Amino acid sequence: MVARVAQRAPGKLAALRLTGRAATDRPLAAGLIALAGSLCFASFRLWLAAGGNITKFVRAAAPFSDLNGVPRGLFVFPSNGYDGQFYYRLALDPANLHHEAFGITLDSPFRLQRIGYPALAWLVSLGQRSWVPVALVVVNVLALSAIGLVGGMLARDCGRHALCGLLLAGYFGFFISVGCDLTEPAAACLLGGVLAYRRGRPVLAGLLFAYGALTRETVMIVPLAIGLTRLVTMVRRPVRPGAGDLAWCLPAIAFGGWQLILRAATGTFILLNGFGSNSSAGLPFGGFIDAMRLNLGLLPAFTGAAYIWFLEVATLMAFAAAALASLRSATVPAYERVAFVAFIIELGVLSAGIWTGHADLRSIDEFYLLAVLILLGPGRRRLVPLALCAGLAFMVAAVHQALYL
Repeated sequence: MVARVAQRAPGKLAALRLTGRAATDRPLAAGLIALAGSLCFASFRLWLAAGGNITKFVRAAAPFSDLNGVPRGLFVFPSNGYDGQFYYRLALDPANLHHEAFGITLDSPFRLQRIGYPALAWLVSLGQRSWVPVALVVVNVLALSAIGLVGGMLARDCGRHALCGLLLAGYFGFFISVGCDLTEPAAACLLGGVLAYRRGRPVLAGLLFAYGALTRETVMIVPLAIGLTRLVTMVRRPVRPGAGDLAWCLPAIAFGGWQLILRAATGTFILLNGFGSNSSAGLPFGGFIDAMRLNLGLLPAFTGAAYIWFLEVATLMAFAAAALASLRSATVPAYERVAFVAFIIELGVLSAGIWTGHADLRSIDEFYLLAVLILLGPGRRRLVPLALCAGLAFMVAAVHQALYL
């Protein structure tokens, strides 16, 4: 009798382990974990850094926000404002494309091309201006949840555990995006478009890429990479255009059409204006070199932000090196290789202001995401060392952003 019990126990234990794995090896589990994490972060930041005032997430401040002209209830800092104030202003009325409205003046016309995020926040707020600060946070929290969910689906499609998809939602730059009402969670549309395209649904992919590009213009790099690889394929062998081309045609039409609308409203091509303000005129990676010098100079003063910056840069470099080593693999789709190289080129031309600001390198999220997508592919190296590195940077950034505005 004792022997029989001893024989059954290991079998039951193995069954329990399999049941536990089955419960977590689902994309929904990754999405719920991402939702819980982003909600916890937003709650702690609201309680610890913002003192319970969610309008502080907007980071409205002089000289762009006029204390006497902004909507009632909005907290206006005396200085040190941030980009979220411009998306808040657009979310009050997405159809108002004037340079100044609601007591807030845009710092640059290129803010207008990122209409997707404020327009969705306007819909969530039901057009109620007092609800907009909450809607901006809700949209970003849900976007991060979507990244976790889609990440789990991508991981499963690659033969990995669904929770490996949390690497996509675990980019350290997303915290400042949620905490300051920024547009980086447009990555949900980028990843959703990639998933749809991989599964042979080009129309859905095109629509997701289109909305993502209207939220953050750099999302256009991925559908353009798809278009380029399709054109090369057509040149090499007789292949007619088909439904698959909608994945890049739809976002190109939507983005180009919006640019023409903005040209008519402002008298300038917004895309050229934004590219010039965020690009470096010097040597490739000149902005990064300047940022390195600046942060090295801050280390003797034991400035916490400088140490965090180096931790995040080291994490990005680790992912970049691993992705580059896997780039020649036949299982990496050609358009993803092209997009990844394009994002590397983008890093080389970024201005010093993008690199030097202690904002958890939030503007480089697409580069990180493409690196993770490449590493998730079948037959790739083990992700545990990279996950540990990303997890450390993730936790440090979360604590830092939860404590300080």
